Amino acid sequence: MQHYNIRELRLAKGWSQEQLATIAGLSTRTIQRIENGHQASLETLGAIAAALGMQVCDLTRQAPEQTAWSAAELAARRRVENEGLLLSKLLRFVILSLILLAINGITQPQYWWSLWAIGAIGLGLVMRAARTLVLRDALQRWQTRRLAQKLKQL
Repeated sequence: MQHYNIRELRLAKGWSQEQLATIAGLSTRTIQRIENGHQASLETLGAIAAALGMQVCDLTRQAPEQTAWSAAELAARRRVENEGLLLSKLLRFVILSLILLAINGITQPQYWWSLWAIGAIGLGLVMRAARTLVLRDALQRWQTRRLAQKLKQL
C-alpha cells in the first residue's frame, strides 16, 4: 500500500482540504480519502502534485522502519516455510520407511535390506534438517562478512 505525504505538504502551505481540492480540480472527499490512506489514481496524484507545485514522485513517502520490518518479516516467513518443508519431508520419510519395512517383512524377512535404504534416506533428511535448523543463513552471513573484508582491502 502506497503512503502519501499530501497532508503534510498541504499543511505546510497553510491550505485546507477544500482549498487543495479546488486548486487541483478534485472533490474534497477525494482529498480526504487519499489523506486517510486510500489508493489514488495517477491522474489524481498528478492534479494534486501540480496544485502543490511538485512532481508526483514527491507525494509518496517510504517508511524506512516499515521496509526494515518487511525484510525481517520475509526472512521469518522464509524460515517458517523451510521448517514446514522439513516437517513434510519427515512425514514422507516415516511413511516411506514403514512401507519399505512392510515390503521387506513380507518378501524377505531373513535379510532386512530396507534398513540400508531407510538409512540413506535418513542421512539425507538429517543433512536437510541441519541446513534448515542449525546452519540457516550461516553461508549468507559468511558471504556478507567476507565481502566486507574484501571491500575494506580496496
